[in-house]
Amino acid sequence: MIDTRDTSMQLMGGFGAPTASKQNNNKKKKGIKQAPFDLSASVVRLEKKYDVMMLASAKRLAKQDEDPRWTSETDAEDQDTITSEFMIAARSSSKKGIDDWVPIAQLCVSYPESSYHDEENSKDVLQTAVSSYCREISHVAGMGAPLFSSVARNDMQYSAEPIDSFFKHVYEQVVEENSKTKGMSKSEARNILGLEGEDGNDKSQIKKAYRNLSFKLHPDRLDDNSDAEAAASRFESVQAAYEALSSGVRESGKSWYESLGGRARTDFSRIDLLSLSHATANMEKKQIRGGIMGLDPDLAQLFVARHLRSE
Repeated sequence: MIDTRDTSMQLMGGFGAPTASKQNNNKKKKGIKQAPFDLSASVVRLEKKYDVMMLASAKRLAKQDEDPRWTSETDAEDQDTITSEFMIAARSSSKKGIDDWVPIAQLCVSYPESSYHDEENSKDVLQTAVSSYCREISHVAGMGAPLFSSVARNDMQYSAEPIDSFFKHVYEQVVEENSKTKGMSKSEARNILGLEGEDGNDKSQIKKAYRNLSFKLHPDRLDDNSDAEAAASRFESVQAAYEALSSGVRESGKSWYESLGGRARTDFSRIDLLSLSHATANMEKKQIRGGIMGLDPDLAQLFVARHLRSE
């Protein structure tokens, strides 16, 4: 007599019912807790990827410059990819944090060359990468600008632009402005120029006050050389005050950060985040690779301080 108990159990399993062994495995799986997402470790991994990708891109460009026909079997895959670098800025949509953009991370993205020639596809690649790494970007934002640490992830907004656009239209202007204004607040600048009320926001009144004080305090007009040092210091303060009140002119409908560079700055764009699951699927489907690197905290704080002074 043949015992069919094991066979029947296996046949039932073939029709979708769990076998005895499957039932035991399912119980074990249910008892296993999935490890929580390690955000700090993920940031470290993406920073390493950033370094590797940027180094590989630099080497590839160097070899191409030496010989435009350069190819190799090991780098054949890279020949059909584009590596681009972007500056990511963040701001808060809530009352907490900062309501104007602060650059907080550099994003390196590699994707098929075919996507580069399609403008809409290129934008989709950038949107996908930022959405996929939004948790890590939010984390480095808090590290670079602690004010963002108190902002909920859902209240964070992001923008992006090519790294060369950032340095040309934003970095140079802000660093130069900071050196001229010496970190002076708007209220301090108004006091130095003797402006009150609406005069402190009127360009013509600001310029008039500056010219009058500059003429009065110019070192060449002093008769007593003993006051030359004090006058020179006051003269520099007047210049810094004028720079502080004259800078940060906004275009209609744009924030101060967005207005930097004027019409020549065409590559700045806000990022509408995709769901994490959608972004993850797109990363695989579109063969996108990426890495991020947090911005130097001193540079991020320069923008934070500037925004706070203008309030």
